[in-house]
Amino acid sequence: MKKSYSALNILQERLSATTEGKGFFRHLMSTRRYITIAVDYFEYVRGVIFVNDLRKNFGEEIPFQFDIAVLIHMLYKDFLTGVRKGSAPNEDIARYLIRGKQQYFRSKIEKRVMKPLTKNLFQFETVEEDDEATPQKDKKTAFLEIRMHENEILRAEILLNDLEIHLNGLEISVEEVMAIVYLDFISNIKVNGNSLKLQKNIVAHLKHA
Repeated sequence: MKKSYSALNILQERLSATTEGKGFFRHLMSTRRYITIAVDYFEYVRGVIFVNDLRKNFGEEIPFQFDIAVLIHMLYKDFLTGVRKGSAPNEDIARYLIRGKQQYFRSKIEKRVMKPLTKNLFQFETVEEDDEATPQKDKKTAFLEIRMHENEILRAEILLNDLEIHLNGLEISVEEVMAIVYLDFISNIKVNGNSLKLQKNIVAHLKHA
């Protein structure tokens, strides 16, 4: 298995440790790593506003260290908990991620172009280009570093490996999974409003974290 499911590629790292005799059991103690996700800058600001609203409404009930990175990590852990408990079959999870990838990330289109080999010899080559129908050229991107246990990243890498047969050739990374879960949360706020009930659910979650 050579495929990478995240920039950290922890699954391949663990497999290499066993095949190269570096010892698997030392990896059982999960260390913390930083993973970087990219989201549209407006969606990042919307999340910052949500965190600020929580602080204004619930004051000292919100931990000092709680910020948008902690919020994303919390939402991601909820997603993994649902996977672990079997709340949805893999085919449904794959459909959810496919929809999120298509909705939140710029799509690619394949074009066949003629490339010169010599002065008189040409061949066709398939290249990927950004889909110009997706109007994102002027959008700014926010990059967020999130600290979490290796095993939380590894679990999603294994999930993506399991989902390959349902993804119809679409490649999705752990970073994109985290972004999709967060962006769905923000989308729900934009559609249904920043309700006090939603805020209370987050506060309750923090108390039991």
